[in-house]
Amino acid sequence: MNIYVGCQGWRYPDWRIVAPVQEALAAPFYTKIAAAKELHYYSRTFGLVEVDSTFYATPAAKVVKGWAEQTPEDFRFTLKLPRALTHEARLQRGRRTLAEFCDVARTLDQKLAAILIQLPPSFGISEFAVLERFAAHLPEDLPFAIEFRDPEWLTERTMILLNTHKIALTLGDTPWIETEIALPWLNQLPTDWLYLRFMGPKEGGIEHFTHLQIDKEFIFDTWAKKIQALSAAGKRIYALFDNHLQGFSPGSATLMIRKLSLTEQPFPRDQKPPVEQLGLNFGA
Repeated sequence: MNIYVGCQGWRYPDWRIVAPVQEALAAPFYTKIAAAKELHYYSRTFGLVEVDSTFYATPAAKVVKGWAEQTPEDFRFTLKLPRALTHEARLQRGRRTLAEFCDVARTLDQKLAAILIQLPPSFGISEFAVLERFAAHLPEDLPFAIEFRDPEWLTERTMILLNTHKIALTLGDTPWIETEIALPWLNQLPTDWLYLRFMGPKEGGIEHFTHLQIDKEFIFDTWAKKIQALSAAGKRIYALFDNHLQGFSPGSATLMIRKLSLTEQPFPRDQKPPVEQLGLNFGA
């Protein structure tokens, strides 16, 4: 399998609320499931998740190991690089932080799909040399993808730099780089895999993440065709959706799964609990 689809995060209180509309692709996503088991049940619906919490701090290795233990063998994680590197240091310092984060990320082993370098909109092309120096320090044994939030970064010079250091490009449909700008670069990808993010505006946007509230079907149709073509050409694709895109990322991810003709799995609310083996006690 070379197409993975999932959500940006697995834990949102609104996902447990009964939606104000009666639709199949609406909350509740979880019902009577303990918070500690949410990831386990999420991973029975989707094969991929983006971990947002790593943007704020490097998690303990035992926490990451616990994520891996809760999920199937073919499940994949993407981790955001800490903002201490991308936003606070602006890629100009923090070798120790980078090394510590990478050590923790390796705990996921084959379940690690990518480490996302999410740059702020203010990180412009004038800082090309900064990115060039930072890229040279990235360990070659880990998969990195980079998200630019300034379209001026989309140049052949940038693609050459990313190709040199085997850093995947992040595209999709976001408030910073929309589909029309992103699509032409699918023909010049720097690596044999692609990181896709589909996001809506946070400010002045959707307030409650319980159901699909914005029709984005035209975007889904466009991207599904592109993803299928890239997959047929041997590319690996990771596609991730946020709640702000349509109002309910599990619904958005499921819509894309349908468009791609992939196998759809039920939401945790509709899943049967896993069968647990009963121990037999033959005590005296």
